[in-house]
Amino acid sequence: MSKRRQFTVAGIPYGVTGLPFIFFSPNTGWNYGIRLHLADYRRRPYRYKLTLHVHRSSAGKLKNRFRLKVPRISGTGFGLRFEFIRGRTLRTRYYGLGNNSEFNRDFVNDKSPDFKDANYYYYVLERDPRFLLSLLREIYGSASISVGFGMERIDVDQRGTAAFYLEKGTPDGVVDGFSGFASATLQWDTRDDEVVPRRGFYQEWSYESARNSLLGLFFEQIDFSRITLTNAYYIPLGSRWNFSHRTVLEVLSGSVPLYAYGEIGGSRRVKGLGGNGSLRGFDTQRFTDDVRFFSNAELRYQIYEIRLFRQHIEWQGMAFFDVGRVWADLDQIGLSGMHRSGGGGMRIIWDADFVIRMGMGIGGEQTDAWLSLGQNF
Repeated sequence: MSKRRQFTVAGIPYGVTGLPFIFFSPNTGWNYGIRLHLADYRRRPYRYKLTLHVHRSSAGKLKNRFRLKVPRISGTGFGLRFEFIRGRTLRTRYYGLGNNSEFNRDFVNDKSPDFKDANYYYYVLERDPRFLLSLLREIYGSASISVGFGMERIDVDQRGTAAFYLEKGTPDGVVDGFSGFASATLQWDTRDDEVVPRRGFYQEWSYESARNSLLGLFFEQIDFSRITLTNAYYIPLGSRWNFSHRTVLEVLSGSVPLYAYGEIGGSRRVKGLGGNGSLRGFDTQRFTDDVRFFSNAELRYQIYEIRLFRQHIEWQGMAFFDVGRVWADLDQIGLSGMHRSGGGGMRIIWDADFVIRMGMGIGGEQTDAWLSLGQNF
């Protein structure tokens, strides 16, 4: 707690972290925005926490996110989480279903006779918008439960003149549309810290059901569910060393829309399978199917920490090893065919709340480097 408190107003301790950013990407042009965290630390872990993320680009990329979390509302025994997201992703990937889905580089190489389009495997995904309201309740000790309700509208458009998802079709014939969803989550959390854990255990069972049956006359029928199981633990190996491990298993069922194959659910959604949030060293969303699994193992080392102008800054190095794969059905699950990757990186942690991640991973198809905001696990 002492690492996070920065100033006091009318006797109330607050913490504020955040950074403006600007960078150039050959795919999205000039990117600019800001990310801010504001927390009231009158009680542990905090009385409330606000997160604001605004991101735009000259090519049309958009990511606006507002999140409010109140772990415990005084006198009620309940907590609250509200989230609003509006975004446009210009390079959402789809390589087809299956653990051995093919990435044919000739299709995106303009010097190849088989060239189709540089954006053949990409599509534009617009989320306009997504609302989520969840009620949280502690059951006993480290166990808690939450129920949530929300709505979202997703529009999918091709990125180039040719698109893989249009040529090959989508798994259930459903691409996008409007849906309402309900979720239920059970958590067991003994971590010593929510953002930068060094010891403890975290387990989550999440169920989500989404459908647009009331609007079935106007949109393709969306009616699917996802069950996501997350398990993570953190073991200190001395004052500076730490071993951290996470496994995630998810099962999709029903009429699954194209966009749902590009993300993995739970209380913290990630793009997958592939990319710096799941299977590092592989392209984002490289593999997908109805059953998805990945595992991340990290050896972390605290390189240096300093307190400067009442701000606590920590540098942390890490080496990782990831595995993951997908299956069409649960009865096919086995250890064979796992994709593997490894690499290393660094985290800069500001006031034990704001995390900047950078790293490089080597997978079976490519080497990938990233610079990202927020802790992955």
